[in-house]
Amino acid sequence: MSLKISEAFGFDAMRSVQRVMVLGLSVALYSQSTWAELPTQSLTLPEAIQRSSDYQQSHGVWKTQQQIATANIKQAKLWINPELSIEQTGFNSDQERELAFGISQRLDLFGERKANQKYAQIAQQKTTLKQQMYQAQLELAVKYLWSQLAIFELERQLLQEQLQISEENLKVIQKRYQAGSVAQVDVDRAQLSHAENLRVFRQADLQVQVAQQHLSNTWGERDKSITVALVAQHLWPAVTAQQVQQHLAENLMEKKRQLLLLESQAKIEQLKAQARPNPTLNVGINRTQTVETDTDNALVVGFSVPLNLFDRQQYGKQIAQAQQTQLERQQAFYLKQNAFQVGSLLTELQGLELQFKALQHTQLPLAQTVQQKMLQGFNVGKFSLLDVQQATLQLQEVRMRKVQLLKDAWQRALEAESLSLGIEPSQVMHKDAIAQMNQALWQDTQALSVIGGGN
Repeated sequence: MSLKISEAFGFDAMRSVQRVMVLGLSVALYSQSTWAELPTQSLTLPEAIQRSSDYQQSHGVWKTQQQIATANIKQAKLWINPELSIEQTGFNSDQERELAFGISQRLDLFGERKANQKYAQIAQQKTTLKQQMYQAQLELAVKYLWSQLAIFELERQLLQEQLQISEENLKVIQKRYQAGSVAQVDVDRAQLSHAENLRVFRQADLQVQVAQQHLSNTWGERDKSITVALVAQHLWPAVTAQQVQQHLAENLMEKKRQLLLLESQAKIEQLKAQARPNPTLNVGINRTQTVETDTDNALVVGFSVPLNLFDRQQYGKQIAQAQQTQLERQQAFYLKQNAFQVGSLLTELQGLELQFKALQHTQLPLAQTVQQKMLQGFNVGKFSLLDVQQATLQLQEVRMRKVQLLKDAWQRALEAESLSLGIEPSQVMHKDAIAQMNQALWQDTQALSVIGGGN
């Protein structure tokens, strides 16, 4: 009877050992295939931004917009084309004939061309400012993708460490099972937990691969070999406050506001100039030929002046003035609220940093020590399996809080930088941000209108 029990025990033990070997081998092979192809040189944030900027500039959209703006300035300087008129009366030989040649030229006495030129110059300044805003938005979008890759890499590294601890736990539990201290169900639960840790690690590795592609897509490639490879303390967005101050010093928001006000004022000046009755100069020759073939030529000079009795652009000016007033009020309100939001985000970021430092320097080392001691104590029969499981779970929770704190910190940092530039954070904090930026830019280029000129 005792022989049968020992044989059964030996069969279960062999089966458990095989499971451990299979799981351990799968982890080793997967880890080697995952990490073997990683390059030795990591990608810094400035390098990623430079690659993306060079690639986006190669599309030539901003060059096209500048060409349109320059052409609009030249177009605004042009005079309205003159009109040529030819009239004749009397077509029979027994009739008196009269032939009139005339040229009409509308004059610009009230500065309509000057107003158009000013409007075109402001449009060119807006294009330059939009390019600066686009570059700042592009850098934030790349920074978001770069930070996502860095965080996912760190998460994968921590999960790999957790996977190694899980494997160590499984080996110790298997050893205790062979000694008869724990039941088979405890080994099975440990194997199930280890398999789940392996699945989570593979999911984290997939996140890294997807993040690599999203980042490399910004410079027109599909590269799964790029890496950031930063340790946690270097990954923290420590320079956010300086970046926000720099953005505020560059004052792109205020420049945009001033240009919008200047554009509104130039529109009002355009409407005023169009409302004034610019005269038209008419110069011509009337040639009269009688039946007796006598010919008489007469020079004709005249003016025609429109009578602006009804449409004096009075309501157009009223609309433009109302828009300008509302713009001033809205910008003042927006600047105040925006400053409050940025300040709150920076305060929140400081609080997250304190939590991160406490976790990094105190909680994490302590959790690692407790877990190792629990495992060692369990190996010699001092602690229970439940103690080891709780310590392992606590260590995993601390590590995941570390990753979550980094995610929250980068979100607050990017939100603060975006708002300090006058950019909605949602426009830069997603994987397709640059594609949507370019789509809007192309539509804006096609929508640019011709300023001045015409007949």
